[in-house]
Amino acid sequence: MKKIYVLTAVLFASGLAFGQANKSANKFQGAICGTPEKATIQTGILPTDKQVFTGNGAKNKNNAVSNRAADHSAFIRLGETYYDLQSNASMPHRLVKHPNGNISATWTTASSDAAGFPGRGAGYNMFNAQTKAWSQASAQKVEATQRSGWPSVGVLSDGNTFIIAHDATSGGFYLTKSTTPGARPSETVNVLTQAPYKPIWARADNSGDTIHLICAYTDSSAPGDSRPPLINGVRGPMVYSRTLNAGATWDKQHVVLPGYDSTLFNAGSADNYAIQVRGKNVAIATSAALSGVIVWKSSDAGETWKRYLADSFPYAPFTGKKFMIDTPFTSDGTVDVLIDNDGKVHAFWGLTRVLDDDTTDESYSFFPGYQGLVYWNDTMASGRNMLIASGNSFDRDGDGMNRVLAANTQALTEGNVPVGSATVARLGNTSILRQPSAAIDANNRIYVTFSIPMEGDESFLSANFRDIGIVHSTDGGTSWENTQNITQFIQKEDDFACVAREVDEFVHVMWQQDEIPGTNLQNNSTIVANHEVVLNTIYYSAIPVNSILTGEIGHMYGVNNEKIGTGNVFVVGQNYPNPFGSATNVAIYLSEPGDVILEVRNTVGALVQRTQNKGLLRGNHMLEINGESLPTGIYTYSVISGGRSETKSMMIAR
Repeated sequence: MKKIYVLTAVLFASGLAFGQANKSANKFQGAICGTPEKATIQTGILPTDKQVFTGNGAKNKNNAVSNRAADHSAFIRLGETYYDLQSNASMPHRLVKHPNGNISATWTTASSDAAGFPGRGAGYNMFNAQTKAWSQASAQKVEATQRSGWPSVGVLSDGNTFIIAHDATSGGFYLTKSTTPGARPSETVNVLTQAPYKPIWARADNSGDTIHLICAYTDSSAPGDSRPPLINGVRGPMVYSRTLNAGATWDKQHVVLPGYDSTLFNAGSADNYAIQVRGKNVAIATSAALSGVIVWKSSDAGETWKRYLADSFPYAPFTGKKFMIDTPFTSDGTVDVLIDNDGKVHAFWGLTRVLDDDTTDESYSFFPGYQGLVYWNDTMASGRNMLIASGNSFDRDGDGMNRVLAANTQALTEGNVPVGSATVARLGNTSILRQPSAAIDANNRIYVTFSIPMEGDESFLSANFRDIGIVHSTDGGTSWENTQNITQFIQKEDDFACVAREVDEFVHVMWQQDEIPGTNLQNNSTIVANHEVVLNTIYYSAIPVNSILTGEIGHMYGVNNEKIGTGNVFVVGQNYPNPFGSATNVAIYLSEPGDVILEVRNTVGALVQRTQNKGLLRGNHMLEINGESLPTGIYTYSVISGGRSETKSMMIAR
């Protein structure tokens, strides 16, 4: 399997490319795509801009999307939402594994498409490790009446689940807890308000009852609204808060971390930050474009901090009055941070390049079609960054590039679709390969998911659909294996992926899916109505680690094409309940789609039951064994598919 060891790399972006040498401190060299336009620099929330990408969407003639009749993946449906913007940039901590094996998931949900989504809140579902089942999927929020969004989830020392989501109207956060372990969170209190300011967009993580939270401020121009605070020369900075008693009181509230000042930043931004907590170790990263990448580490639960400059930006703080004709690299603002089993901190971010050859206005240009995922750890120097994933890995037509349509990189201009495009599908000012979400297993193997549009998989509105990719390292980040494609859906938009930090036999991942590229919240023109409000599905998958390590997931449809009817069982779980009386369930994961046979034998090896399940999709399935006609005793069950078989024991007791 090919490994990437290099600290410098040649990266080719989608679309029309021309050579450009990078003279900045960043070590990458490569090609730039498209012809960028100006973007006005704004303080506060995400800038609105007019950068454009020119490219084409050539399809693979031998493996065109139209040649594949159906999707061949099966995933668990967690819930629904009409509100489809799960983040402005980085993904929150939305999937957590409990010590007892339960799994909790949260997302921003809305049960109707009413204007303004007045019923918006924190969606929730939980996997019960005893019953081996998720709760019934729905769009029901955990808050009774409060309108919230942008939730994070965690498990307290008593086993209860908590969710922290923001109050975008007044600022501050809603903390909702379960009353007993395993129950749905239901009791909501308001915390961390800061009138007249409006802190929102939280990222929260915890160790026991100590919850750490970072957030930024909304910057509203509405009459009567206050602008966010100016601290250390930064307007509306990212700030840190902490509670030692599960949210009853907060001993640190809206504190600016050391070294976060106007030497690098002009203003904070929405969602351009990430946090992880392991015991007393806390890691925080922010990666605002034009500011570099900063990582903080605390070894004493947030009392003191060490600051790292993971990636410098030579023109920081950028004001629009500086020439940038060397097109330096910068983060696209999507970042994640991870603490490994030895306490080492790892950071990941999306990559872009910027340009400014006109200092007469407060604007700059960037190249959203650039496709690269960057890695750093706290033993590396600033700028000594490693490219661990590239869009080139998802090339389908053999030209070495993942070419996608211009709609994936264009932004709405004053509510109108840009000239020459039927639609847009970009997320703010992020690149098209974006949103790393990182996890680690007991062997210090690292797994990172990301979102990427797929070459050739195009909607009727001329934008590419996204899939969820994954890249992994088996040696703690020293080298990285080839990228693989988790979702592989055709004509579906899979986006906003989040992994549970803890990897066991599986990498646990969730994401959002609908049938239109982009989001209604950022990509719909009210004049054209090209991205109406539709129902989105929240999916989950438990992906076997061994399938990832051996590359069995594959790179993409059209290259590692799945063969219908030649299924391959890779993981078979222990049946539950066990012992059982009338019926029991067996969880399986198919690494390839096909037929599955389930056989039950008694202690002398005689076949007593055989069922055949035809045409199962790749992914997670639950098979049922009916024991009503079988006498009490010990049995074995075998799951057979594609010439492979897995056998386990079970007991019937009445």
